[in-house]
Amino acid sequence: MCVTCGDYKKFGYYEVPAEHLKRYLKSAENTVKRFINNYRDSDEIFSDDNKRGVCEIANLLYAENNQLNRSLAGFSNENYREQYFEGDSLNHGEKIWDIMTTYFTREQLYRGI
Repeated sequence: MCVTCGDYKKFGYYEVPAEHLKRYLKSAENTVKRFINNYRDSDEIFSDDNKRGVCEIANLLYAENNQLNRSLAGFSNENYREQYFEGDSLNHGEKIWDIMTTYFTREQLYRGI
């Protein structure tokens, strides 16, 4: 694994609980593997920015897995009303791509034909 639990905490991230951290970091790395050209599990390739990108994706995956059920849009009772999830501007794939383009160089993301 290129990002350790120590790296996650060193960069100031704390959203993912310690008992789930390894699983979400591994899942984030697997997500990154789909976008990186010639991915190798090596520390010398990954800069601190790249590691921060993996941490951001881990946070995103954790947040999306632990939010309320999207089928519940809201409720009302007499004069009281609550509504949830008012439009998300970016879907899951767009959020991940936004993180990837922020923390990884164009050369790393280029796959060629």
